[in-house]
Amino acid sequence: MIKKKLLIESLYDALDREEDAINQFYDYTIKSLKYYKWLSEDKREKVQDIITKLRDDTQRHKSMVEKLIQYVQESDKSVF
Repeated sequence: MIKKKLLIESLYDALDREEDAINQFYDYTIKSLKYYKWLSEDKREKVQDIITKLRDDTQRHKSMVEKLIQYVQESDKSVF
């Protein structure tokens, strides 16, 4: 069992990690691809597609965590 306050703090930490993944990893990788001259164009496109899918998955995770935070905050329970 975990107390409400600690659970909310953990969920906000998870939310921060999801946002960092989107902002830092995705943006950095996509911007860097143009400098990878050793990669063929089709392989760069494949990498970009994979990174875009990861970004989309991360966006979904972020949305789920936001919904969990809202649920826990609105709940009358003090322990989960």
